[in-house]
Amino acid sequence: MPSKQKPDTSIKEIMIVEDPAAIKLLFTPKYAEIIKLVETEELSVSDVARKLDVNSGSVHYHMKELEKHGLVKLVREESAGGVVRKYYRKSARHFTINASNQESAPAAAEAGFGEEFMERLIKSMSYFGYDVPADRMEVAKRDLMTADARAKAILAEVQQAGLEKVESDRMLVANAYQIAVLLKLMGDEQFLQAVRTFTTSFSRRKGSKAGDKK
Repeated sequence: MPSKQKPDTSIKEIMIVEDPAAIKLLFTPKYAEIIKLVETEELSVSDVARKLDVNSGSVHYHMKELEKHGLVKLVREESAGGVVRKYYRKSARHFTINASNQESAPAAAEAGFGEEFMERLIKSMSYFGYDVPADRMEVAKRDLMTADARAKAILAEVQQAGLEKVESDRMLVANAYQIAVLLKLMGDEQFLQAVRTFTTSFSRRKGSKAGDKK
């Protein structure tokens, strides 16, 4: 009879991706397709190859690369007739990229999450009635990246508590993370200082409403 291992329950709620190679894999179509397939179900290499209608040898290589960089994980094995089938899952329900540290910044920028993205993000606030003068843009980008870096560092700290390893209700875990991160951010002076200076870069248009652009 086939032997089964118990499913791995250590899939993270959120994974902060900082490895430059992993960031590149996330935005490479052939790897992104595999990640999407194993997002909600356990699949073997042959399962993925069949769904993508490609050679299983290439899928095996791509899966090993994803596993090597922590984006997918082996969750169980089945052995039948001397053949072992390995099943994989996405390592976390959600990935978020840390574009703020020196090591990951170039790969993040190449993937579209660099300073240009930050500037576009800040400019998009004009949709909600908030503008940043051109001479304040560099300061605003710096403060936003500092705040983002602190938020991700605190998220990593929150995950170390291990709630997701003992609580099976994923919605509860996700909401508990949001509350815990918020509480910790409110007490983090580096984050608060970055937010304070970030907000001073904006000017609010009088009488503006969300969606009103002039």
